[in-house]
Amino acid sequence: MSEPAREREEFCAHVRAWAERFGLSLPEALCRKLGEHYELLLRWNERINLTRIIEPEEAARFHYVESLYVGELLLPSVRRIADVGSGGGFPGIPLAMARPDVEVVLIEKDRKRAVFLAEAVRRLGLENVEVVHKRFEAYDRRDFDVLLCRALERMVERVPELLAFAEGCRQVLLLGGNDLERAVARHVGSGWVWRSLPIPYAHQRRVLLLERLAR
Repeated sequence: MSEPAREREEFCAHVRAWAERFGLSLPEALCRKLGEHYELLLRWNERINLTRIIEPEEAARFHYVESLYVGELLLPSVRRIADVGSGGGFPGIPLAMARPDVEVVLIEKDRKRAVFLAEAVRRLGLENVEVVHKRFEAYDRRDFDVLLCRALERMVERVPELLAFAEGCRQVLLLGGNDLERAVARHVGSGWVWRSLPIPYAHQRRVLLLERLAR
């Protein structure tokens, strides 16, 4: 077995194990697709800075299974998602693989990362994914059901801008720690109800889940 094949098999085994710990049941076909993305991520990460987390088990848990865990929090009726600051494609690409019925827009301002995302979408045949290379504030569409954000630069400071961008959304899911939770508490408007949900097996990291109150 070649080295890439061994890495893919090891990664997929870790995905299955961590998914079980998170209470998720993953089809084998989805595990294979996640493995294909992981292979691309490793190759491109040698040339551009996509992530420092590349070890198979750590990547399986932190990047892929956490992304799928976030997907479990989405309302069943969700049809269009904006993943702001997508970077290597998280959480948007795993969610798009798991939910082919949902449109996912990956918004990434860094040109090299946007090129990687476009290549990953093409190679993986993800017809429900669009890549947008620009700052999220400059993107003029607001027809999303959900805004996701996991690793945006200066994310804590930009909570007000993210909430403004989510003006038409029914849900906002932000991943971070104590500083992010305090920022959400400080800036969230009266039109939202929100909860802080611990991420399983993570130290002081959580999902800030905001849901729009009925108008």
